[in-house]
Amino acid sequence: MGRQRWVYRVEPCHFPEDFPQRLVRFKEAAGYSWRGLARELRIDIRLIKRWRNGVRPDSAHLVALLGLAARLGLLHLLLPEAGSI
Repeated sequence: MGRQRWVYRVEPCHFPEDFPQRLVRFKEAAGYSWRGLARELRIDIRLIKRWRNGVRPDSAHLVALLGLAARLGLLHLLLPEAGSI
């Protein structure tokens, strides 16, 4: 008997092109400095600088950022479509 193979289809992910601007709005609304936001997320500030320059956060950092935004009630600033949830 042969081994069953699993085939996973990966859907293309839509990542907002204006994420750096959304990040700035979130930071200002939350009252953090860039260093304070990095400290809260437990990441190096250089990583946030890369995000501000257009580099996409990896999944673990994105989950941490969205979790913080949800706890602060500011998720709609990073994901405007979350306002309807």
